[in-house]
Amino acid sequence: MTELSFSAEPNGNTIARDELKSFTNQIGSNLRLHHDNNEIKDQVIDDNELNSFKNQIGSILGLHADIDKIKDQVIDDILNNGRQSLAKYEDDIRPRIYRAEMNSADSKLIVLLKKYFYRRWETQCERSNEWFISFLTQYQKEKAPDLYERVLTRTAENGNRYLKNCPILSIVLQLLFENIDDVCLKNTDIFDKLWSAITNKGLKSITKYSTYIKEEVMNEQLDKNQSILFQALREYHRPQVFSLLKENNTPEMETMYDSILDKVAENGWPTGKHDIKQKIASKSDQTLHSN
Repeated sequence: MTELSFSAEPNGNTIARDELKSFTNQIGSNLRLHHDNNEIKDQVIDDNELNSFKNQIGSILGLHADIDKIKDQVIDDILNNGRQSLAKYEDDIRPRIYRAEMNSADSKLIVLLKKYFYRRWETQCERSNEWFISFLTQYQKEKAPDLYERVLTRTAENGNRYLKNCPILSIVLQLLFENIDDVCLKNTDIFDKLWSAITNKGLKSITKYSTYIKEEVMNEQLDKNQSILFQALREYHRPQVFSLLKENNTPEMETMYDSILDKVAENGWPTGKHDIKQKIASKSDQTLHSN
């Protein structure tokens, strides 16, 4: 088999740099990826809406910019790490306000944070991943409202703590594996192990965690044709797959992309990465022999 060159410089086996850049830019646009960092192109909460959330938090906590120098720090911490991060600022908040906002299950702060995190999920996914919003709505209104509320409240309490580097996959796992409750999350590493297994070994690895998911839900998720978890895994692996195809100057990137994403979601990243490299090498070898 012919040895591949992964250089972007023009030679007999590769695409010229300008042509490659144009090609990957077009594909990145089609596949909802940034050209510079390969992250999924998500819409974010606009500045006006974000400032509204910040102002409301400041008002709830009795913080004023002119006298409270740490106002921005407190608010940013809460928006990233949830209500529990407020404990670090107990001495900076009036005792009555602190107790009311930290100890009540339906305090103004926790209610606002639930609105904020849902809005963040919604704006990040409303264009590129409408299926995720439909999934959330189904749980919220029909399938399991109590479970949905529990996961949303958990996020409002802890912010990004359990969202890891892919909120879509994390939220899907938390809703499907309902027996991984707050106590389990805090006192065990089961969620971390589940995350590692499913991202490295693929969809079928969920059978090892059958204790934490209803049997009918697990069987439904193992069927790729109806599996929300399969779609979430595709989103998790999307930047990695794109990056690898781009790195190897793959001319067939757009046509190969979906099938490779399916394979990686099903079998995990290490196996999928190996298969990708084999497929790239095979395609290149076929091209060279046809010339």
